[in-house]
Amino acid sequence: MNFNAKSQIGNNTYNSFKNNIKYLKKEEYRKLKENIDDFRDKVIISLLYSTGCRVSEIAKMKIQDIDFENALIIIPAENTKTKEARVVRVGKELLNDIKAYLKLFKEHTEYLFGPKGITDRMIRYLVHYYAEKAEIQRVYGFNKNGVPLYSVTPHTLRHTHIVHALMDQIPITAVQKQVGHKNLSTTQIYCDLAPEQVKQAYDKAGFE
Repeated sequence: MNFNAKSQIGNNTYNSFKNNIKYLKKEEYRKLKENIDDFRDKVIISLLYSTGCRVSEIAKMKIQDIDFENALIIIPAENTKTKEARVVRVGKELLNDIKAYLKLFKEHTEYLFGPKGITDRMIRYLVHYYAEKAEIQRVYGFNKNGVPLYSVTPHTLRHTHIVHALMDQIPITAVQKQVGHKNLSTTQIYCDLAPEQVKQAYDKAGFE
């Protein structure tokens, strides 16, 4: 096994990060989408999964940053955790849904969702609501104040994007750029959650 995330970040950090990764199986994500009955909400949740973006990046997304011709979205530096701008790929089906959403429901404003954007809190609520509706939501623990910790959140969809991309043999360096991981070692941790044949494929290709 040529993946060296453990040696780069240390066993304790590696194990802690890996154990906190929550992601959906493909069948669970299909059930989630099937239970979304609002077109705007479908676009929001599909964007979380399809792009692997963080919730704050989706909430602040602007129409002008969507390149419809090339199926790309610019994520400005001020909206990213790393404070580095990046460009993400968006699927053609989702891109058509965004076009339809803008045509049918959207007034001409700066932000994709709402006159001033949408809040992170609202997106978290939507994901939780539809996960419960799809009967895939689970409580996996409680915080120090006794508040339940749920397995399906916007960040779960980001994790899901990464794991599914690796399962579909997307090159790890492409996944890293798509989701905006500053260090490749972070992306490599997810490789242990993908099937063994994916790791073998990356080893054969020489991805480090």
